[in-house]
Amino acid sequence: MLCKKQQLTTFIEVPQQTNYMKTKKFKHLSSILTFSIIISSSLTMFEWIFHKRILFTVNEDGATTKFNTAVLFLLSIISLMISRGRQKKYKIAFSFFTYTILTISLLTLIEYIFNIDLFIDNLLVKDTITKIYPGRMSEATAACFIFFSIGLTGLKSTNRAYIATTQHVALITTAVSSIIIISFALRVPIEAKIDFFKTMSIQSSLGFIIISFLLVLKSYNIGFKETILGNNYGSKSLQKLLPFIILIPFFLSFLMLTLINEKVIGAQSGIIVYTLILILSGFLYTYIVSIGLNKSDYLRQKLEKNLINKNRELLQFKEALDKIAIVAITDEDTKIKYVNDNFCEISKYTKEEIIGNTNEIVRSDYHPDSFFSEAWETVSSGNPWFGEVKNRAKDGTLYWTETAIVPLKNRVNYINEYMAIQLDISKRKEAEELLASKYVKTLEQKNKELEQFSYITSHDLQEPLRTISTFSELLYKQYHDKLDDNAKQLFTFIKKATHRMSDLITNLLDYSRLGREREITKVNCNTLIKDIIEDLNSTITQTNTTIIYDNNLPTIDAYPTELRLLFQNLISNAIKFAKKDVPPIVSIKAKKKKHAWKFSVKDNGIGIPEKFQDKIFAIFQRLHLEDEYEGTGIGLAHCQKIVGMHGGEIGVKSKINEGSTFFFTIPN
Repeated sequence: MLCKKQQLTTFIEVPQQTNYMKTKKFKHLSSILTFSIIISSSLTMFEWIFHKRILFTVNEDGATTKFNTAVLFLLSIISLMISRGRQKKYKIAFSFFTYTILTISLLTLIEYIFNIDLFIDNLLVKDTITKIYPGRMSEATAACFIFFSIGLTGLKSTNRAYIATTQHVALITTAVSSIIIISFALRVPIEAKIDFFKTMSIQSSLGFIIISFLLVLKSYNIGFKETILGNNYGSKSLQKLLPFIILIPFFLSFLMLTLINEKVIGAQSGIIVYTLILILSGFLYTYIVSIGLNKSDYLRQKLEKNLINKNRELLQFKEALDKIAIVAITDEDTKIKYVNDNFCEISKYTKEEIIGNTNEIVRSDYHPDSFFSEAWETVSSGNPWFGEVKNRAKDGTLYWTETAIVPLKNRVNYINEYMAIQLDISKRKEAEELLASKYVKTLEQKNKELEQFSYITSHDLQEPLRTISTFSELLYKQYHDKLDDNAKQLFTFIKKATHRMSDLITNLLDYSRLGREREITKVNCNTLIKDIIEDLNSTITQTNTTIIYDNNLPTIDAYPTELRLLFQNLISNAIKFAKKDVPPIVSIKAKKKKHAWKFSVKDNGIGIPEKFQDKIFAIFQRLHLEDEYEGTGIGLAHCQKIVGMHGGEIGVKSKINEGSTFFFTIPN
């Protein structure tokens, strides 16, 4: 809950944000007026201290701005400047200055009422110029400061009625000052003025008009300020009528008095002409304003009608959405502030149980934290998020929803709400899982049949190969002394071909056996690499190979035999395909991703052409002649099958003569 101060501030400041340019102009004007009061007050005080007449005597009748008046003007402007300060020192200074103004002006008025001297008139500077009441500000000036100081107290109040009252009390200051300014402008003789208004100077009157205006700008947007500067129709009407109410009567009065004083027309005739012109001009001005208001009212009615139609359409959209979707709205802190009936029906919670909670209330343990973190990053950046979410109802049952989360922005383009629109897809997910399970079973059966076929085929092919090899060797032993060189070379070709064919069939048999007896266990990759290095010690020593690997390789869940074969094949290939006269260097690393470990085996060998990088994992695929590099071309096919058994992916990055990097992932 907001405190009263926060509620009041929120109430009055939000409308001000919608008229930024107007507020900016008022700020510039406020700065100029503030500076003018500071300069005039300081200059007046300077003149009294050093007895130099420049500005403080303004009126033709000798009315002056006294030293105390200049001091109170300066305190008034300082109070306005620090009125919005939240630090304690500003609050103390504001209260001190406000009550100082009120005290001095009250004491001055008491001096006039009871005809006594309270020794405050010449307390700071002695007035040696004024003959009657030297140093004492006028009754009107003291009264205006009293009303103004009451208006200042409204800046620190949180009571709406009191703020409105103080604004209207401060308006009296403007009224009194305006009477004096108008009297001066219309050249009203001193003997025709009321005693109360005789001794306030024009400088003081203008000063009160300025500080009253600044007080209105500093005040909350309620009461007098709300009426004068508001954006509603009543305020706009008043703003349009003000020029007539103030300016036209003033200029007419000035004109009539001038004509009467110059004896162009008589007083009675002047009053009749003044009345007729005022009535006609008032009617004409009001008529023009009314035409504008009628247009504004027509546009308002049109906008209201459009708004009603739009609201009706939005209501229809809402009703349609509520019938087919699950809807929830959360605030900027992700607390739920609205749910529809469908949300309650599927989650088994009541609205009272849901409102005020977060989405944790229906969150299941199916998705990892990263899933929701990714969603939050998307929507908090202002973009909608789409995904399938598995939730948990109050009774523990699980249900799937296809979810769209849309960030909602306010007028200042700030995200303050999030709307989640969800569709129940539990039945569809059940059907997908059923089809997937049937597909997996069928696929496993086909794989078993293919593996069995490969095993039988490769096993049966070995027998005729042995027969060919055996009889060719017998034939060669019995008749080698009768064979010429060409015949002997043919026997050599037969022997090599049968040997190669036997190797191919053996590798095919090994390929078909991969994963036939699967059992996942914990495998320490550091220990695994050490064992492989010991097994390949002879080859590593002969080729002067350097194998580098992190000592912090992970321990993962894997098929130990197959994983060993995977690393062994990649390391052996790195040694085999080394550049001539360049010792092989093999680097093995592992990096943890979101849901998997990514391994890399890097070498400094001959590299692989880019056009062949997608083909090297095919079974029996060779890129080099047998005379160049030995092997059957099935090693990388083994690697791909092993990685696939673990649910990972394998690939290669390579450039000619710059080495190759084989990388693969093992799900964590």
